[in-house]
Amino acid sequence: MEEIKVQQQWNDIIQTEAPESGAFLHSWSWGEFQKATGKEIARLGDEKGAALLIETELPMGQSYWYCPRGPVGEVGKDLTQVVNGLIKVGKDKPAIFLRHDCPDPSGQPLGKEVMVVQPPDTLILDLEQEEKMLLAKMHPKTRYNIRLAEKKGVKVELGVGEFTDEIWAVFAMTAGRDQFRLHPRQYYEQMLKELNSDDCRAFLAVAEYENQVIAANIMIDSFGTRTYLHGASSNEQRNVMAPYLLHWELIKDAKKKGLKAYDWWGIAPAGAKNHPWAGVTRFKKGFGGRELSYPGTYDIVWHPVWYALYGIVRKLRRRK
Repeated sequence: MEEIKVQQQWNDIIQTEAPESGAFLHSWSWGEFQKATGKEIARLGDEKGAALLIETELPMGQSYWYCPRGPVGEVGKDLTQVVNGLIKVGKDKPAIFLRHDCPDPSGQPLGKEVMVVQPPDTLILDLEQEEKMLLAKMHPKTRYNIRLAEKKGVKVELGVGEFTDEIWAVFAMTAGRDQFRLHPRQYYEQMLKELNSDDCRAFLAVAEYENQVIAANIMIDSFGTRTYLHGASSNEQRNVMAPYLLHWELIKDAKKKGLKAYDWWGIAPAGAKNHPWAGVTRFKKGFGGRELSYPGTYDIVWHPVWYALYGIVRKLRRRK
């Protein structure tokens, strides 16, 4: 594999080979965003596919490479090509392992299965249907809540230019309520700044009620798909059902822009009991769509001793 340094050449490969969910993770712009956060990246590709690799540094001069939902194309079936590509372009640092998310729903994963990085289960809404058909396929309660939000006077704004203190407060409130860790605020601000090209564009969308932001999403448009990457909602005024109207306006806007799919980016696996995403999964499924599942995340280990030590340190940190 060769290092690809021309944006159009790279995106042409991704346009053809990228998975149905998560194509934005392979875009040229996503790589530039990762560099802006201080990561080293490598873009390797050939006529068989491509791999965007992101380096994570570890203590004692060690590191590992991560390929988000990739490599894409035929190269994903033989990861030795990726290893050889790294050596060829001079990025043969003492990396302990290669982590990757299998991009083929029916593929045979390579390596040791580990905790997932990207959500392996998602919901894809086909935007090539007419609006009335999209509404007809929704759960009746979802349609009712959209109308209720409209009746209550919820206002939606798409393409908000600034990640304000008010919006950040809603994200922080959601993280506290649903018990998940946020990235630092600067991470989201950097994302909105760097992902601003035709191949991958991130933007904010908010819902307001009585001049107060009560719901906010970070969305990504890339390779014909609009992805719901991050979302937040206030503990206040939940009875006006703002998130329902916010997503419906985003769906209609995506259709007008000619996008083909709306990716809800993460639902609970089929048959899972007491899953932490059970509530948000019910919300997302209320809009309809087709379920899609990927195998998960796997590690190709190059240095077993260092990898074992890495695993011990990770377990100790989780206990704190």
